[in-house]
Amino acid sequence: MKRLLPGLVVVSALAWSQASQASTVVFEDNFNTTTTQSLNQFVFTNWTVTSGSVDVIGDGGPYAFLPSGNGNYVDLNGSTGQPGQLTTKMDFAAGSYLVSFQLAGSQGGSGNVDPADHTTTIAFSLGGSSQSITLDPTDPLSTYSFWFTTSGGKLSFTDLSGGNPNVGNLLDNVSVSAVPEPSTWAMMILGFLGVGVLAYRRRSEVLAA
Repeated sequence: MKRLLPGLVVVSALAWSQASQASTVVFEDNFNTTTTQSLNQFVFTNWTVTSGSVDVIGDGGPYAFLPSGNGNYVDLNGSTGQPGQLTTKMDFAAGSYLVSFQLAGSQGGSGNVDPADHTTTIAFSLGGSSQSITLDPTDPLSTYSFWFTTSGGKLSFTDLSGGNPNVGNLLDNVSVSAVPEPSTWAMMILGFLGVGVLAYRRRSEVLAA
């Protein structure tokens, strides 16, 4: 039995590793090929501007606030004085998802109109579940990941009111991965444990013979 336990621990670890790797990317967009740069952009391949306005800015344009090499990205507060909301055209089925994206502060905006001591909050939701992040204007582009379990719906990013009227946080590289349900993970673990126990018994029978 003492020999069996370490083996089961290894098998369990392998099972969890396999389960975590079983996630499947079901949506991704870096805004480089799905839309063009424009202030108050409303034409997107994968998104709909569901309130206010957003700007698509980036490399090669007059409003490249992030270092070169980041391509296009979205300023979630466009140039109409109305905070924007960007919502996927895709509806996600009920289930568990890992939502990852990159978000940066406004970097001050054009002419550094967003003061360094100012903060802006972005809310994001999948189905009926919501989260939020508050950034300073100088915060660099960073990757954020959140788990969501939902009965189904769309993914939205919303610039909350109260910020600079025409400057918002910068969004890029959005991806959504579907992950196995907990019951599926449990079945995988039981399967691996069963294989481990069977292998141990066979080895013990061979040694006994």
